[in-house]
Amino acid sequence: MATPNALVSQYVQDVKELDSYLTGSAITINGSTLTLSQIAAIALYPPSSSPNSVKIQLTDDQHVKAKVSASRAVIESKVAAGISVYGVSTGFGGSADTRTDDPIALGAALLQHQHAGVILPTYAPSSSTAIPTLSSFDSNAFPSPAPLSDPFTSTTMPPPWTRAALLVRANSLMRGHSGVRWELVQKMAELLNKGVTPVVPMRGSVSASGDLSSLSYIAATLIGNPGIRAWVPLPHPSSAIPSTFSTPLSTGTSSPHSSPDLSPFSASTPLPPSADTLDLPTDTLKVDNHGSYALLPAPQALQIAGITPLPLSSKEHLGILNGTAFSAAVSALVVRGARGVSVLGAVLTAMSVEAMLGAKGSFDPFVSEARPHIGQIHSARLMHNLLAGSSFASEHDVEVKIEDDAGVLRQDRYSLRTAPQWLGPQFEDLAHAAQVITTEVNSTTDNPLIEPPSASNNQTGQVHHAGNFQALALTNAMDHVRLSLAHIGKLMFVQLTEIVNPAMNRGLFPNLAGGEVGLDFAFKGVDIAAASYVGELNALGGMNVGVGNVSAEMHNQSVNSLALISARYTLTALEVTTLLAASHLIVICQALDLRALSEELRESLPGLIRSSLTNTFPSLTDDTTSALLVAAIIPALTEALDRTTTLETNTRMYKVASACVVPLVTALSISPVQGAELSALSVFIASIAAGLVDKLTELRCAYLGVQPFAVRGASLSAEGAKVAWRGPAPASKYLAPRTRALYEFVRVTLGVRMHGAGNLRGDVFGMRDGLDGEDGTIGNGVSVICEAIRDGRVGRVVVGMLEGIEGL
Repeated sequence: MATPNALVSQYVQDVKELDSYLTGSAITINGSTLTLSQIAAIALYPPSSSPNSVKIQLTDDQHVKAKVSASRAVIESKVAAGISVYGVSTGFGGSADTRTDDPIALGAALLQHQHAGVILPTYAPSSSTAIPTLSSFDSNAFPSPAPLSDPFTSTTMPPPWTRAALLVRANSLMRGHSGVRWELVQKMAELLNKGVTPVVPMRGSVSASGDLSSLSYIAATLIGNPGIRAWVPLPHPSSAIPSTFSTPLSTGTSSPHSSPDLSPFSASTPLPPSADTLDLPTDTLKVDNHGSYALLPAPQALQIAGITPLPLSSKEHLGILNGTAFSAAVSALVVRGARGVSVLGAVLTAMSVEAMLGAKGSFDPFVSEARPHIGQIHSARLMHNLLAGSSFASEHDVEVKIEDDAGVLRQDRYSLRTAPQWLGPQFEDLAHAAQVITTEVNSTTDNPLIEPPSASNNQTGQVHHAGNFQALALTNAMDHVRLSLAHIGKLMFVQLTEIVNPAMNRGLFPNLAGGEVGLDFAFKGVDIAAASYVGELNALGGMNVGVGNVSAEMHNQSVNSLALISARYTLTALEVTTLLAASHLIVICQALDLRALSEELRESLPGLIRSSLTNTFPSLTDDTTSALLVAAIIPALTEALDRTTTLETNTRMYKVASACVVPLVTALSISPVQGAELSALSVFIASIAAGLVDKLTELRCAYLGVQPFAVRGASLSAEGAKVAWRGPAPASKYLAPRTRALYEFVRVTLGVRMHGAGNLRGDVFGMRDGLDGEDGTIGNGVSVICEAIRDGRVGRVVVGMLEGIEGL
């Protein structure tokens, strides 16, 4: 069994567990064992036409059902006996000094005052009689302005949040502490399994007496309140249904012939129904793997789904509302994603080590054993294993004499060398947050709590008035997760910007240009965008929502956790970190390709030097002497190649070739080359420079899939030249077997190619790729990777990379 802080093993288990549900394994809830993976499966994969559609089933454990029945019996007995019970005969919160003997009407009044959330645009009917305030003012004389943001999506919770909250609340009510009927839990499960998802306001909860307002919209949907709207999947085939809608840039009602696609689970959601009722053919609705959806008043939504509304009984209105389900649900989805991003951060660090020719030795077990924080140990072990077998990452820094060490950075920079010490605390905090949230979703968060009859309460049951609805445990967890995401993002950003920067990237082209550096600025824009992402993360990570407090509800709710607000901000941080991770990954892949290209260029140096020596100095026939000359020249050429990457190719290679003059002349002093032959040094330099230009051009063409004759400014001699494309993943042979999997996933599976072909060809300096070329924009590539992180495909690759690593 994994240790409490073993975040990596938690993550691997989570990915595998989720996949098991997506392939048909049942999800059974019993009030005590709900997992983050189960919440994600229900929230993110609504019912569809797939035979493996994810659904939940309630436990058939009679002990669980008996506890619920016993709890309900306590409420019914006290109501029958005329005993005053909070929320059954009293008002709520600061109004608990009022009394009533009508618990059903009281529950309805609870829902009524909590339905105060704002959802735009409204579909409430307007008054037929206008009362103008100024006789000269004509309200119809002005056009409606375009909204600054989508009114609907900016004021309502995404359906996955609501589905997750429904699941969490049902799981809590099953615990037998809430005084509700088993039928209520069954009805909530039916909503989930038939895909009916209430539209819930984004804001309005202080998460002190639970998420009252948010949960009231779930309660209203269960009873079929016509003032509440819900998403409902449509049957296939289906007839026209009554529905209405507005266009994204209009507050008016459009015709049925201009209907937008409607799907609450797609990337963008149009505005909801407006005032008029239209017949909307189902073939105008979006059809994807989640089916077709309509946005309807709750009674119609329930009718289409074949669900009978459930009139609530005494205490059940409060039983639904008085809990932390929305705060816990969003937190569960967020911490699950944050766990994945943190593990990906370690994977990207390992790949950055390869891209930067760093040292695997930074992650040697000896280092972490000397400072045994569990997070540091696990992150270092992970990265050390990921780098096994890499041609680019050295085991340790090579020991050299002092005189041979001048001007060399003896160790990797902090972003690589201290990554375990940086990521380790985040691993620990995120593992702890996941534990806190898992506890919360398997808890009872009502007030009052109903204790079934027992010897300790004279077999009459006990009503406990307390405060399990106070969600500060979630707030603290989310505040810490948000800070951890900011730290992880900071590390990604620094690694990214060092890889792009020619002053730090150990010989790679500036901005990772695939074409000519003066006309290809490649990933400079990504570097700038990443700075904006990390700037936003810094602001989000610096927030401490938990210390904010605003007294609410007649000062009864005098301390408020604001957990849902913290979870929302943390979700924003997760989304920004995902953008940063995708940017980092595309940069790493480009850097690995260029590193492989540079490695091949260096591998060609001995043959190029030997050929130029033979052609320039005819008296140089001794192979041993030639080998000594080659060995003497290569260090100077290699060093010059590393420090001249910002120069245009022809200028650069002449400068590189000139760097070999001193070591060559020194070495020639003990060779057969004498007298007049030494005057051919300029010929030798020109030969080396030309050879380097040709070789670099050939490699660029091979890596980018461009023929030499198509290169901008190609000479006539290039007309007959042919170069074989190295394929989409030319760096594979140099990489560690584990890191190679993610690199090839990006390059081969996602089809995000090495950048620079358009720039090398000079087709409007790469701009055509953004219009009708095969590569698309750089941003498109980042977007493709970002989507693969979001939908779990990258996670599955990462889990495969981790197989067989012990001790995580």
